[in-house]
Amino acid sequence: MNKIISLLILMFFINSCSNSNSKNDANEELIALRSELTNLKKLVAVSEGDANKQIATFFTFQENNAEEAMNFYISLFENSRVVDVQRYGKDGPAKEGTILMATFELNGSKFACSDSYIKHEWTFTPGVSVFVECSSTIEIENLFAKLSDGGTILMPLDNYGWSSKFAFVEDRFGVSWQLNLK
Repeated sequence: MNKIISLLILMFFINSCSNSNSKNDANEELIALRSELTNLKKLVAVSEGDANKQIATFFTFQENNAEEAMNFYISLFENSRVVDVQRYGKDGPAKEGTILMATFELNGSKFACSDSYIKHEWTFTPGVSVFVECSSTIEIENLFAKLSDGGTILMPLDNYGWSSKFAFVEDRFGVSWQLNLK
C-alpha cells in the first residue's frame, strides 16, 4: 500500500514539475506534495491500526483443555495459527502450564481462549455458535466428520432448503459449529 501511494505521488510530482514555469512554482508544488504525502501516511497508519482492532470470539474452557481445543481447531482450517499463548505459572491460581490467555486465528478470523480455574455453572451453548461457510462438498464433509467425532450432531448434514448442505454440530469440547455449503 505504501509503495503504491509513493509511486502515485512520485508520478504526480514528475508530471507537476515538467509543467512548472519556474523553480519557485516547483518548490511550492514540492512542499504541497510533501504535505500530502505526510497526510496519506497518517491515513494509511490509521487504516492499518484499525485492521488490527478486531472483535474476537472467546472460549472459556473449564476442563484444562483449551490448548488441546485450540490446536484441534487450527488443524481443521487452512491459514490458521496460534498468535500468542500466556500460561499460568507455578504461583498462579490455576494449574501450572494451563492457558491463562491464548489468541489464535482460524483462516484469518481472530479467536481467544483460556482455561478457567473457576468452575462456572454455565458452559457453552448452541445458542452461540461458530458459522463456517464451506466452499466445497469435500470441505463441509471433512469438517462435519472431524467436528462431530466425539461430539453431538444437532442437525445432520443435509439439505434444509436454505442450503444444499448444512450441519449443526457440537464438538467434543462443547463448542457449537454451523457448517454451510456456499
